[in-house]
Amino acid sequence: MIIDAQHHLMPESVFRKFHDPSLPPKRVFMNGNDFVFAPRLCLIEDHLRAMDEAGVDMALLSVSQFGNLMGKELCREINEGFAEIVAKYPKRFAVAGCFPQDDAEGAVAEIEYQAKVLKFPAITMLTSISPEISLSSREHMFPIYQKAGELDLPIFLHPHLKPFGMELECTINRTLGRGLDSAKAALRIIYDVFPSYPDLKFVLPHFGGATFALKGRMCNFFEPWDALGLPPVQEKYKNLAKSPLESDELGHTEVFNELFDRLYIDGAGSGGWPVITEMAFKAARHDRLLWGTDYPYEMHEGRDFRYYIDTLDSLDIPESSKKGFLGDNLARLLKL
Repeated sequence: MIIDAQHHLMPESVFRKFHDPSLPPKRVFMNGNDFVFAPRLCLIEDHLRAMDEAGVDMALLSVSQFGNLMGKELCREINEGFAEIVAKYPKRFAVAGCFPQDDAEGAVAEIEYQAKVLKFPAITMLTSISPEISLSSREHMFPIYQKAGELDLPIFLHPHLKPFGMELECTINRTLGRGLDSAKAALRIIYDVFPSYPDLKFVLPHFGGATFALKGRMCNFFEPWDALGLPPVQEKYKNLAKSPLESDELGHTEVFNELFDRLYIDGAGSGGWPVITEMAFKAARHDRLLWGTDYPYEMHEGRDFRYYIDTLDSLDIPESSKKGFLGDNLARLLKL
């Protein structure tokens, strides 16, 4: 079974509030966001056609990169529109619902509604909201983590489309900015969230953005906290990075990898580029990797899905790992 872990859709009734789907894609800047209204986003038959062409059985729908910034009323409309789509195509779609991420009380209420009434198996949220609200924010984020833990809902992350401080020119915010935002999310979860919520299931987006390229550096600079039970760092190492040998001797590598390996990571965001796929299988636990397309933004046709699937055959990856990546890992995470 092949399942797409990052597949974007907007109910047509919501899409038409902002753009006519008969017109070309429109890029807009609103609510501090950089969003493209691509007609395929709301044309459900196009989604199914692309999936069928590539042999993709199911997709997890989300649109947090828009919905989570637009208030609780629009989030509710999006989620109820998703529920209607799932009711019509129950074997083809599941949903990671959106919620008003800058409104902790409204977020908790919407998460409870979508889990208990709409029966969604997951939620989705942004790697950051504003300079004031990061994943480390106890006031805004921790009530969300508490509710997700109570309901046993995996949290699928998506990079903010216009990360704070990132330039628009030279595609910096859309390429480097989003990749950095995702990598920052990994460290905030490890340092600030896992100590309080060690069992939460987070899915990093886009192969973790810049995470794999920087994972070794993250480990070399790892600063364990007292509750992890490691001996104090010797004076000669304070305020310095440690070499891989030193990190091993201090026990930092083992502990950092245990924390890192709690994260799930989706394989969207690269258009199926084989180099990053191969790196993912070298840098992460195979049972934590989830295949994804980022349709309709970074993949537009069924042939793009098929290309990504077929390139796995050229990589030195165990067959069981490929099968897990393409769907089994996600089915297990969502309890499908």
